Amino acid sequence: MPEEFPPEFPTPEHSFAAGRHATNTVTDPARERERERERERERERERDRDPADAPEGRPGLWTRLRDRRLSALVAWSVSVVLAAVAIAVTMIWVHPDKGQWKEFFRGVTGEVAGALLVAFFLSPVFLAIRSFANEKFGSIADYAPMTGYERFPYLKFIERLERCDDLVRIMDTSSNILDVTTPTAREEEADERRRCVAALTNVLAGDNEVRVEILLLDPTSAAARQRSADLKDEGINVSEGVGRNLALLNQIRCGLPDGARGKLLVKLYNATPACAYYRVDDRASIAFYSLRTASEQGAHVDVALKEKLGKIVNDHFRVIREDADTVEMVEYLYGTLKVGNRKEHVAWVERAGTLFLGLASPRENPVAWTAAPSARGGEVMQLAAYKRKAREYRSMRLVLWAETGSVGQLFKDKYGVDFQVVFELAPVGVPPSELVPEQAALNGDRPAGNEPGMGRPIVEG
Repeated sequence: MPEEFPPEFPTPEHSFAAGRHATNTVTDPARERERERERERERERERDRDPADAPEGRPGLWTRLRDRRLSALVAWSVSVVLAAVAIAVTMIWVHPDKGQWKEFFRGVTGEVAGALLVAFFLSPVFLAIRSFANEKFGSIADYAPMTGYERFPYLKFIERLERCDDLVRIMDTSSNILDVTTPTAREEEADERRRCVAALTNVLAGDNEVRVEILLLDPTSAAARQRSADLKDEGINVSEGVGRNLALLNQIRCGLPDGARGKLLVKLYNATPACAYYRVDDRASIAFYSLRTASEQGAHVDVALKEKLGKIVNDHFRVIREDADTVEMVEYLYGTLKVGNRKEHVAWVERAGTLFLGLASPRENPVAWTAAPSARGGEVMQLAAYKRKAREYRSMRLVLWAETGSVGQLFKDKYGVDFQVVFELAPVGVPPSELVPEQAALNGDRPAGNEPGMGRPIVEG
């Protein structure tokens, strides 16, 4: 029997909470207590970090000086032109008699020189006051409570990211702004998206206290299937889009210094989406979903967080983020590998019913490397993943990353990064599956644990 979906997405009139899924699941009490502690910590951070009137970010010193020099050059050029026009008009209007031109020019020269001296000393003061006012209170456009755009305002969003000094929040089904690989984007759109990603990466990598929080729709949810069906004629698949978003965000996360990774929080929510929400500091761009229209292409409202609409959507973001059904990106993407009493997160993919682990260096995946395949068989490991029950496996074969072929591409598409080696797994008590097709010619009947061309075990039992 086909699955039924709600007839429409919620709006402020239909209530955001109407689309929330009520699920009755049995949870581990210890895990539930840990989630509650994490939610309490997030609430405490909110009280400190999320005032509705947070100040705008300050650009770098060099940028401010450069902008100030350009402003001064324009001001002086306009002043010279206006002075020349004023002198010409005065000469035509006054038209001194013969013999009085010397006195006329002497008087005009003194007045112009005095005006220039005053301008020379006071212009930097006026420019500094104007710059301070713009940085403290925003430009006139930013000060407006609400403005509208026909589509997502890329340039405004990039500009705000470059000045951000507090908080970035993004909520969407799948975000085109975080998708730089989709083949359907025009060149101009693709360039705008790359600039957004570069600005977001710089914010995360910078020496600041900025926090970036992103909510995307769970690709396995009924809401994702509903939205994909709605956008089918537009060539948009929400689940695939979220997959590309997660690969990019995981790539960004892995490229950050260890101390900066905590600044990026990505969660997947399981609820009917209400609107797209892109906030930087105290301004947000909001788009309510329309049928057969991607959020990027729909009309956007740019609003201050102190306005009623801004507060409503910001509160909606926090409710979804703290919901018990939301799952963090790392928990969704990575499996939990346990060997003995030790455990860690590990990358995994499945192909034709066979599981593969992607491993980085032994320093980054110390637990998984202890279960590497050997001549006497690898250690028994337990692997659990999102919506996948824990099961025991053994590593049957090690494949170098350069030789993984299509399996390596699956890892690349899912995680956005390369690995060093891939372990092929087989369930304990089940005969090992066939070799990866691309490896059959390379490995032949080589026993598990021998590196091609080396003639020695990779891991001594």
